[in-house]
Parts: sequence; C-alpha cells; structure tokens
Amino acid sequence: MQRQPSIGPSQTDRSAQDLAADAVHEAKKLLGAELALARRDLRRSAAALSRSAIAFGVAGVAGLAGIDALMVSLAVGQRRNHPARSTAVGLGLLALAAAAALVGRSALPRSPLPIAARIASDIEDVAQRVVG
Repeated sequence: MQRQPSIGPSQTDRSAQDLAADAVHEAKKLLGAELALARRDLRRSAAALSRSAIAFGVAGVAGLAGIDALMVSLAVGQRRNHPARSTAVGLGLLALAAAAALVGRSALPRSPLPIAARIASDIEDVAQRVVG
C-alpha cells in the first residue's frame, strides 16, 4: 500500500497565507510607486519654488533700483529742468520689477501636494482587496 502524504497546514490556511503574502507584496509595490510619485512631485514643486524665488529676487532688486533711479531724478530735477533719462530708467526698472513679480507669482505651485490623500486611498484599496 502507498502512504498518502500528510498535509501540514490545511488548504484554507495555505490560501489565507498566500492571500496575506500577496497583500503584503502588493502593498510594498504600491508603497514603492507612491514614494516614486512623491519624489517626482517634490522635485517639480522644488523646481517651481526655485523659479519663483529667483523671479521674486529679481523683482525686489529691480524695484529697489527703480526707486533709487526715481530718487536720483528728483534730486537732479531740482538742479536741471529735464531729468527724463533717470525718470525713464526708474519707471522702466519698476515695470521690470512688476513683470518679474507676476512671473514669480505664476511660477508658484497651485495646490498642495496630495500625497497623504493618495496614500490613504491606496491603503483603503489594499484593505478592500484583502477583505473582499
């Protein structure tokens, strides 16, 4: 007579173990994908913030230089009749400052990073797959 091999864990236990292992494997893959997306979002956000900071810096410097040029035109205007050049330079620098400020404002990220909401949604999805 042949002996039948003994079955250690029951078939239902094995499938539950396989299901749990699959869920853990899927959760690891999902977490890796979320981390990659978060890194990409953070890089894009940092690049946008750096462009915005540079534009705001240019706006500040140009604004101060424009105010200085207008002050020079006021000082020169008291001595001469036509301080047009320094006034034009001052107004041009102020226009440059306004344009740079608009560029800096438009470069700011529009919405906060939705990383936490995505992770919570993914956790719910994995839990639903494991349970149902």
